[in-house]
Amino acid sequence: MVNNKEGVIRDSEYVSPKELCYRWQVSRNTVVRIAREQGFTVFYPGNKQRSSVRYLREEVVAYEKLRQITLKR
Repeated sequence: MVNNKEGVIRDSEYVSPKELCYRWQVSRNTVVRIAREQGFTVFYPGNKQRSSVRYLREEVVAYEKLRQITLKR
């Protein structure tokens, strides 16, 4: 596992809301709203639900690809 200065683990199959806030430069509320609207799978690594939240990295990457556009000249 490789940690960068933001404390993000790059080889995990999961991504945290904090990592997405940094990655997308948006608030946590925006990340949570997008995740809910897109139906991201949620993983709770803690003992009880909603203690910590992680999303599947592959779903995040797929969403990002859907949102990419090419600007025409």
